[in-house]
Amino acid sequence: MRDLDENEWPPQPQLSTDEILAHPRFPAARAAMVREMLGLYEHSAFLNRLLLEVGRNLVFVVIMCLDARHDEDDRYTWPTLSAVTRAMAGFNLASPRRVTDLVSRLIKTRYLEQVIAAKDRRVRILRPTQKMIAQDQGWLVSHYAPLQVLYPNPGYARIMQRDPAFQRVQRLVSASFFPYAAQTLARHPTMMQFMIREGGIMILIKLIGLAGPNVDTRRKIVYSDIGPRFGVSRTQVRRLLQEAEEAGLVRLSREGGRYVQLTPALVQAFDRLIADTMVGHDLMYKLAQRGEAAANAMFESAQIAPSLARANAN
Repeated sequence: MRDLDENEWPPQPQLSTDEILAHPRFPAARAAMVREMLGLYEHSAFLNRLLLEVGRNLVFVVIMCLDARHDEDDRYTWPTLSAVTRAMAGFNLASPRRVTDLVSRLIKTRYLEQVIAAKDRRVRILRPTQKMIAQDQGWLVSHYAPLQVLYPNPGYARIMQRDPAFQRVQRLVSASFFPYAAQTLARHPTMMQFMIREGGIMILIKLIGLAGPNVDTRRKIVYSDIGPRFGVSRTQVRRLLQEAEEAGLVRLSREGGRYVQLTPALVQAFDRLIADTMVGHDLMYKLAQRGEAAANAMFESAQIAPSLARANAN
C-alpha cells in the first residue's frame, strides 16, 4: 500500500488490484460483499427493476454525487436533469431519454423530488429524499464491506456506520471522478455482459454465493428459482446463462433439473471487478478523509482568528 501524495493530481490509488487479489483474506472479502449485496437486494423485486441494471444504478449514484456538490451560488453545480444527463454521457450507458425516464420513476417512487431553485425559479433542482439517502448508504456499505475485511485498521468506520455527513463528503469527492469510474467499468467487458442486463449482476452474485465460500466451480447449482428472488423471469435467467455459456463463462446441464456450473474464467473476471472497484472506493474514502480534515482546519482557523485579533488589540 502506497502513501497518498497530497501534491499529486489526479491522486493515484494507494491500493492495487493485484495486491487485493493476492490478499489471503480476499475470499472472505468477496463473501462479505456478496452477503451485503444480497441483503440489500434479494427478495426486493421492485428495487431490482428500478436500479439493478448498470445504467440505472449509475443514474442513482450520479444524482447522489451531484447533490453533494450542489452550491446554491454556483449555477454550474446545480443538480438538474440536464446536469445528470451530461454526466451520464461520459459513461455511454444510458441515453438522455432513459435518464429522463429513470429520474421520473425515482420521483414517482419518492426517492427523489424536484424543487424550485432559490436563485432562478425557472430551474428545477433534483434533491434526494431520505429514502434515497438511506438506500445509498446501504449501497456504500456493501461496497466498503470487503475493504473492511481486508484492512480493518484503521478501517472504514464512517461508511460502515452509515455516517450521513461522511457519506456526503464521499459523494462530493466522487463527483470529480466520473471519468475514473467510466474507465473502471470499461476494463471489465466480461462483467458488463451481466451488468447491462436487468438483474444480471445480482443473478451472478447469487450464483457466486451458492458456489460456496471458495466459489467451487465443480458445484452444480440449481438456478430455476433464482429469477423470482430478483424480479426477473425464469426465461430471462435462462437466456442470460445460455449467452454466458456461449461465451465460455458457465456450463449448463439438465440432469434432473436446471443446473449451472461457474467456470474459473468467470470467477476470475468477477474477482478482478471487485478488486478493481475496491481500489477506487479506498481512494474516495482517503480523499474524503483528507477533504474533511482540511475543511475542519479551515473552520478552526476561522474561529481562532477573531480571538487572536482581539488578543493582539489588547
